Amino acid sequence: MKTKGDCYEANARFILGYKIDDDEKIKKEGYKLIHGVTMNTTDGKAMGHCWVEKDDMVYDYSNDKEVKMPKEIYYELGHIPFDGHKLYKYDWDEVGKMMIKHKSWGPWESKPPR
Repeated sequence: MKTKGDCYEANARFILGYKIDDDEKIKKEGYKLIHGVTMNTTDGKAMGHCWVEKDDMVYDYSNDKEVKMPKEIYYELGHIPFDGHKLYKYDWDEVGKMMIKHKSWGPWESKPPR
């Protein structure tokens, strides 16, 4: 049986400072939490996903992974934005406010197909 991933929680925790990299102390300025729709590499269908961006880099800590790659490559691999779906971007302060408002890790404003 397949289980849902933890992208919304894992990446929100990262941007809120729960995960600190020993080599680079996380500064909240400039990081954005992104909610969007990507292509599932298993079946090619649209799915909701969450990741973090800073400048031209993407960080994705979902499912106990530590992905760090150029945004251009990440977007190409995920076909982002997939099928014209909007990307929702939140800074550190907005993440906290949305979590309180919705009482969840997300998605908050997006309505992903699954």
